[in-house]
Amino acid sequence: MSTPFEFTPKTRVAYGIGRYLQIGNDVKSLSGESKAVLVTDPGVVRVGLADLVLKALEAEGVETRLFSNVQSDPSADSIDEAAEVIRAFGSACAIGLGGGSAMDVAKMAAFVAGGEQPTMHYALMANPFPYKKIKTIMLPTTSGTGAEVTSTVVFSTPEKRKVWGWDANMATELAILEPEFTKALPRFLTAATTLDALVHAIEACTGKRTNPFIEALSLQSVQLIAENFEKALETPDDLEARGNLALAATLAGMAIEQGGTGIAHCIGHALGTVGRIHHGRAVAIALHVAYKWNAEEAVGIHAKIAKAMGADGTGLTEKELALAGAEEYSRLVHVSGLKLSLAEDGLTKENIEKFVQTMQSQENAPMLNNNCRQASTEDLQKFATSILEHQPLEA
Repeated sequence: MSTPFEFTPKTRVAYGIGRYLQIGNDVKSLSGESKAVLVTDPGVVRVGLADLVLKALEAEGVETRLFSNVQSDPSADSIDEAAEVIRAFGSACAIGLGGGSAMDVAKMAAFVAGGEQPTMHYALMANPFPYKKIKTIMLPTTSGTGAEVTSTVVFSTPEKRKVWGWDANMATELAILEPEFTKALPRFLTAATTLDALVHAIEACTGKRTNPFIEALSLQSVQLIAENFEKALETPDDLEARGNLALAATLAGMAIEQGGTGIAHCIGHALGTVGRIHHGRAVAIALHVAYKWNAEEAVGIHAKIAKAMGADGTGLTEKELALAGAEEYSRLVHVSGLKLSLAEDGLTKENIEKFVQTMQSQENAPMLNNNCRQASTEDLQKFATSILEHQPLEA
């Protein structure tokens, strides 16, 4: 490969059953202090995971505060509230426990707490973040977003627009992958978050910023998901399968940290803005309609992805194998049980114009422009029509 590139992993990753029990020592070694704020959501508190982490912290003499006002698609206000808790407590460490929403709130609140401006001041890189003073540790309870190893956070404005914040130092210092913590995840969330990770892996290695390191991470992630997704759905307490999905999500997170995402995330974020559709479901639906269209353009890498997903390439041309990957992806979406139709969510063809406009908005442009195939307004209208009218789209 002759194109110059750099690849810099930013987060230390620790994996293992029971690894979370060492978190008190992690806080002290990273921050040099014995204080931490645990950022999570009500669901994680309800199933008892927050208590487990709080007890592990307290066992090592770490004084803690709990912030649990995090909802799916977190708001700028929620980040500001968490930042104020960190600031008032005087903590030098914030811990994110949960899915992407809780981890994103913890990551951004750690930055906001070190300055004087509210979250919206930093949206879409309108202004630089203050110097990072507060260390962060992430404990994912889903195997999806990869937020434990990324430098980007996603949140909603007061007007309900999904926007993002980014800083070179946003990535957390330590990610702890604890397979036990994903066992309580309901089937819908197991399906939606795992498909989110799969879309991450596919978009990172097919995007314009890909390189051999990103490709290696992505293809390993795809293979782990293909081999373990159905096992985790059928046997939720299968720790080996759960652990492999956790590794896959983190590998995919490392891949998008360096390579970014593409049109499925552009469309998925637009669905989040227009219809408040769960992120994992939204991007899964989006790639379901865009996969063949992408594979027609970037044949070679999509053929590799098809092999990683387990597609049988015997007797197939490279292009046929690439398109066979689309069929295997659609099969996994079907197996997941996620609903493709958005009619029950209140979205119809009447929303097409706003949907397309949102895909083309400032916050979604980086994802649209990084895609392996350039999409015209007409292409986006076809995708929108296919999704909202639940009609198949030809490649």
